[in-house]
Amino acid sequence: MDQYLRRNTALVILAIIGMLTFVGLLGNFTTTISAFQVELKLMIFDRGFTQLELPPLGRVRARTHLPPLMLKAGLVNVNLDQLQEVLTRLEDETFLASLRAEARRAVRIFVARLLLLAFTGGIAASLFFGERERKRLLAAGLTGMLVLGVLLAASYATYRPLAFLNPEFEGILRAAPWMFGLLEETLFKVKTLGEQLELIAANISVLFEQVARLEPLGTVDGLLKVAHVSDLHNNPAGLDLVGQVVATFGVHLVIDTGDITDFGTQIETEIASPIEGFGIPYVFIPGNHDSPEVIKRMREINNVVVIEEGMVTVRGLRIAGIADPSSRDSGMLVAPDPILDDYGERLRRVTEEAEQEPHVVAAHHPRVAGAMLGRAKVILTGHTHQLSIAERGGSVMINAGSTGASGIRGLQARRETPFSLVLLHFDQNEEGEFYLKAGDIIRVFQFQSGFSLERRLFGTAAAPGTDTGE
Repeated sequence: MDQYLRRNTALVILAIIGMLTFVGLLGNFTTTISAFQVELKLMIFDRGFTQLELPPLGRVRARTHLPPLMLKAGLVNVNLDQLQEVLTRLEDETFLASLRAEARRAVRIFVARLLLLAFTGGIAASLFFGERERKRLLAAGLTGMLVLGVLLAASYATYRPLAFLNPEFEGILRAAPWMFGLLEETLFKVKTLGEQLELIAANISVLFEQVARLEPLGTVDGLLKVAHVSDLHNNPAGLDLVGQVVATFGVHLVIDTGDITDFGTQIETEIASPIEGFGIPYVFIPGNHDSPEVIKRMREINNVVVIEEGMVTVRGLRIAGIADPSSRDSGMLVAPDPILDDYGERLRRVTEEAEQEPHVVAAHHPRVAGAMLGRAKVILTGHTHQLSIAERGGSVMINAGSTGASGIRGLQARRETPFSLVLLHFDQNEEGEFYLKAGDIIRVFQFQSGFSLERRLFGTAAAPGTDTGE
């Protein structure tokens, strides 16, 4: 009797050892849930945690259940194309239901696989230590499966998802409370700004009507209105402002001197979607924060004209431009000065080889654009997030500042970067050539909830003695 008990006890112990070995070594399971490739793991004899691994950011975990199991889920890969679809359908209940069903199905497959491994491990361990009776081998397999099944069932019964309201962080995610607070604050600010910008644009329109009546400023009823924008940096409120200015002032054309995104990833390119709704041509010169993916997406928008190197004619206005060197790949670093100087020389050659002189020359970096001082009448640039207008050597060089108020960085900064753009008024001379008549500087202050307006006159529109430099 004692020998029979010892034999059965040994069988149970071997079954458990085999189950632990097989589950521990072979229990990893990789699956795809919508846009996410996820690896699921199970560790036995841990402290009842569920752990989410987000490389390279770190890990977040919470004590969610009683049995000594650790459930791990690690993000392996993200399909950016599918992620765009997920983000656009987050309010679709049918889609969310299908997503939850897909996740539950993956978990069921994972559990079934674990139980099969527990069964196989119980048999393998007993077989390795000399057991040959089929009934006892089957009993060993069922024992391993039963022990694991009880642990999993107990985990399910005691599971508390709300434990993640008080999680533990490792790695970069230790800053998560600060990051989540910043995200919440940022989203609130962007939403509030988006609601305010329409009212501000309408108020600016009324102010312009008053300014236009002032005799010293003369008239600025040019034939062509061009909005110069730059450095939106993923800020949807900035794009709202552009849309409102386009609609309020009857803008004919927008010229964007780059950095519409922050990291140049494909998912960021959806920031550009509202541009098609402007209903007017939108000329885009890529900046260092843009990338081939951004350029590709911009080319897909019907009313967008991308200039990487060359000259185009839009609404009769000849625009020469060159993309930033860093836009050729996904890197965001500013190119060294020798490369910027080379691009400035290439831009100069574009204008010299053209059959007609351009009315406007545009480049993202001021060092590249500066190569055209004294060679072009109107030069548009960006990059510095500082609005400026300067006249030198017969050229007017205009930096629109940051139409996106420096993006997320602007919301973090202690010193405010306002939303800014310049509304350019072009008229035609006797030969039918466009010339810059005036520039209207629009700044919107997000913290002060106000705006400022300034008009600069150029050439024949400027009153004697007027200072148009800045």
